[in-house]
Amino acid sequence: MMYLSDLPIGALAHVSSFLAAPSRALFAVALKCEEVDSSSAIAGDDWDLLDFGDIEKDLAAKLSDDDIRGVLLSIDAVNNLKKLRLTNCINISGAGLEPLRGSTIIQQIDLSLVGDHESPKLDPEPLISCAEVIPILDSIIERREDCSLEYLQFPKVWRKERNTESDFHAFLTRFNNYLSSRAGRCLQCRCNLPIRNRDDQQNMLYMSAYDKFYGTQKYTCYDCTKQYCEDCEDDGGVYYIGGTCDKCERRYCLHCKKVDVCTSCDNWYCVDCIDFKQCPQCDENTCLDCVSGARCHNNCCADKIWCFGCVENGHAFSWCERCNEAYCVDCCESDIHAVKFCDVCKDTLCGQCRVKECKEGGSCCAGCYQFAFPVILEDKERVQTEMDELRSEYRKQSNEINELKRKVKDLTGELAEE
Repeated sequence: MMYLSDLPIGALAHVSSFLAAPSRALFAVALKCEEVDSSSAIAGDDWDLLDFGDIEKDLAAKLSDDDIRGVLLSIDAVNNLKKLRLTNCINISGAGLEPLRGSTIIQQIDLSLVGDHESPKLDPEPLISCAEVIPILDSIIERREDCSLEYLQFPKVWRKERNTESDFHAFLTRFNNYLSSRAGRCLQCRCNLPIRNRDDQQNMLYMSAYDKFYGTQKYTCYDCTKQYCEDCEDDGGVYYIGGTCDKCERRYCLHCKKVDVCTSCDNWYCVDCIDFKQCPQCDENTCLDCVSGARCHNNCCADKIWCFGCVENGHAFSWCERCNEAYCVDCCESDIHAVKFCDVCKDTLCGQCRVKECKEGGSCCAGCYQFAFPVILEDKERVQTEMDELRSEYRKQSNEINELKRKVKDLTGELAEE
């Protein structure tokens, strides 16, 4: 019996060339290629990036530490791999990263286990373990001058506890010291990094347990790993390094990804992470969490969404003090039935409530009568129109009934003659 592994290496290498990069390495592992030349021929030798997000999500979720170890060995990762993303590898403890121990080539490791523009909050929580991974990371940064590591993205499950006495925080301190020792200058203004904060600390990472993005890097772009200070803007007022995205919890420079800030909550987001809404009143971007549910009583603008700020400060809507119905500012200006503010009595009422006040003999002032008069006049015209339509319909029905009576009479006469 002939096995797949019995085929010539050239044929297997040709087949593997049609596969995604991680699949090529898994193919080499499955064939149990023990010779370095054979494994390299099948898996390939261009390993600047290994992203398990390039294979099916279900397959990545089934990979074990043995699978990851086999892939890293098959590509000689310690000497070849520059960027590693463990996207969707939720079933590993991290022990399979052992082949990276002591690497001087690796530049970026993403342990968040999620893809681009995905939230790192996983449920159930992944199995990845500090105890397994941190010794491997320590072996990399301990190479100091020979080390190439520029960026680490940690799992959310590690960052959420924020225990400054934990092994993870101790590693954060070591990694922060390593980054600080290698930090250069902002590529725009050339200031020295890191910048001293108000607590008189200079950190390349968010180190305080009170930091919203504890354990993430402050000045480094996730994609290109270039560094900028947090104050530099281009000619259009766009920051060279945007704020950390509140969804994916990554930070990008303006050359790699577009990020924007919600003017209601001041949270930053990648524009590919969420669908920003533009408030038609202030023309500012609003995240979905800050979108108001207010709608105009006239249903005139079902496709428009206002931010909480414009709704709460009265710039977008006015509410009737009696029936509590809301009307948008456009309707308040153009529709006599919408809410109006009376300068005389200071009441804010819709047209119908103001008419009711005047008809019932309430405290209806001259200003209110001026607002109510066109509503009453329009109501009168509407009622008159409805009455005219009813009269017309009545005449039409009467004519039809008379015609039916005539036909019945004619038929009765014909039957009598027979």
